[in-house]
Amino acid sequence: MTHLTDTNILKRYGSEFLLIGFVFFFILSIPYDPNLFGNTSVADFLSLENWFALATYHTSFIPESPFVGTDVRGYYNWAIAWVLATLIVLAFGRKFKKRWMLNNDTIAYWLRVLLRYRLALALTFYGIVKILPIQIPEPTLSELHTEYGDFLLWKLYYLTNGIATAGYLPVIGALEIVGGLLLLNRRTTVIGSGLLIAVLLNTVIINYVYEVGDQVYSSFLLLAAGVVFSYDGKRFYQLLIVKIAVVPDGFWPVYGRRIAVLRPYLQSLFLLVIAAFSVQAYLSWKNSNYPFPDEEGLKDAEGIYDVKDFVWNGDSLAYSQTDSVRWKDVVFEKWNTLSIRTNKKTQVDSLKPRIAFNGLRNYEYLGNNGREFFEYTHKEGKQQEVSRLTLVGKVDTTHTFSFTLDRLEPHTIILVGTNQGGDSLRVRLEKVNKKYLLHEGRRKPIRIY
Repeated sequence: MTHLTDTNILKRYGSEFLLIGFVFFFILSIPYDPNLFGNTSVADFLSLENWFALATYHTSFIPESPFVGTDVRGYYNWAIAWVLATLIVLAFGRKFKKRWMLNNDTIAYWLRVLLRYRLALALTFYGIVKILPIQIPEPTLSELHTEYGDFLLWKLYYLTNGIATAGYLPVIGALEIVGGLLLLNRRTTVIGSGLLIAVLLNTVIINYVYEVGDQVYSSFLLLAAGVVFSYDGKRFYQLLIVKIAVVPDGFWPVYGRRIAVLRPYLQSLFLLVIAAFSVQAYLSWKNSNYPFPDEEGLKDAEGIYDVKDFVWNGDSLAYSQTDSVRWKDVVFEKWNTLSIRTNKKTQVDSLKPRIAFNGLRNYEYLGNNGREFFEYTHKEGKQQEVSRLTLVGKVDTTHTFSFTLDRLEPHTIILVGTNQGGDSLRVRLEKVNKKYLLHEGRRKPIRIY
């Protein structure tokens, strides 16, 4: 004989606990973080990075560390939110339930609505910036000429995935988008939440192992997906694994007149926001050099240069594996970035990588401890005037150089000038004719099936 079993585990708990859970997630789902709007003006409010920040915000009563690592202070915000939710429900819970005629079914329903749309918004946005090479781009020339051990862990993970040719990132991005969109329909919610649990579990592990720094936020998304899945999780398990008949969800929400009228418009607006962000992300990526600077570099100078001659305060310094003053090599990027490798470890910028189209584009030097990065300005000399090249450190802005520039041959650059301390330098750079197998490609494409 087949027994029908009601397996909705959320209904087993009291309405007070469900209401506390709703308020808890609501508190963690509102953009409370004071830093979120700190640099936001009316003019750039509709920029891509502001929309991305709003869709993926962090509720922070206690500010989280802006640096990569395994800092867990963000979990304190969960405790604060739970205490606040408990106090609010104890003080006003009865009034809430009486005013809106709430029972276990309706509270559980609106909790799932909140989490479904919160997850859908965040995960579709994350998926879009993965399918487009926005979040994790290909390595730069400077990164290709940095020793493996000079990268922070998170940068190794990003660079490894940036050169992946088997479609790893687009597949992850597609799974996030599909899972998010499946949450928008009640009938496919359990499939979407189950899919996102698999993706987010991997994300949380990566954040801890590679010290990306977003372990608290990814854990929040995983928790939200777990709560959504739990509503039908046991029913799903008994149907597919145990293979017994179960009672389908018979709850059907009853909306008030206003909600019934506004509901389809709000759903359409939600999809419109996702579509608008997709178009904005594509156009911003297509028409810019993101995440690298848009300013053009020195014409025909891109490449790796060997430091043939290095004269410091009149003293010619030979090649050395120990000299902390002499440069080893120099990289000119396509844009106005120049990086220098020496025998001295540089100051590493350990800020978390962020989406920032209109802000400081610092991705290229974040997590790199092997090269010193400079932003340069080039002033072409007129007639008898000499060309000038001014370097300003991107991490240590007090480290500067002022050079005259002479290009004797297409592959030779002579720099003569001083640093911020008044020390004189004369440097002769010879461009290395180097081919990169990463860009040349393979004779035969890789097949994974």
